[in-house]
Amino acid sequence: MEPLTKIFGSSRRVKVMRLFLFNEETPFDIDDLAERTRSKKTEVRKEVTMLVRIGFLKKKTFTKSVPKKTRSKKITQAQFRKVKKHGWILNETFELLRPLKSLLLESELVDEQQVKQRVKKLGSVKLLILSGVFVGDDNRFVDVLVVGNKLNPSSLNREISIIESEVGRELAYAFFDQKEFEYRMGMYDKLVRDVLENDHRKLINTILS
Repeated sequence: MEPLTKIFGSSRRVKVMRLFLFNEETPFDIDDLAERTRSKKTEVRKEVTMLVRIGFLKKKTFTKSVPKKTRSKKITQAQFRKVKKHGWILNETFELLRPLKSLLLESELVDEQQVKQRVKKLGSVKLLILSGVFVGDDNRFVDVLVVGNKLNPSSLNREISIIESEVGRELAYAFFDQKEFEYRMGMYDKLVRDVLENDHRKLINTILS
């Protein structure tokens, strides 16, 4: 993301712009933006203000489902309420929309070397593959495939969340220990084949020839 950061001024701005470009018809309020980009609200608001000023975004009032205050630890559908929110949405008539899409969505979405190093720290990682959105293909089963032993699922999920904030969209990922992955390989598992038989990038590989 470093070249884009230099062009656009900050990695945070790139994150915000990608989030709206990947979700063209979805409005976001300040809470959504701060959570999805893993940034402080004050920092995000500065970026949004500038993007509204140049016409990239426009203001949008929308309804949003939020949990009702309850003592129950389990939240059911009936425990949500709809509230009116003030936020922003992509301005589909922005004159530079097409070149910005090309620049921000077709370039390298993440620093793959950084992702590799961060995932390696999670444990004994045998295989890390980027597929799907990372190779410009939205029709794949998963965007990230991880194979490893003694990896903490919550730590991996946290790392995926960080990557999602950089990319600007939710990612589909699969995680297997080595034994299960090798079993799936032997059974010609549909998901595994979908990744390996289509365009992908191996960032870590100690088990495939």
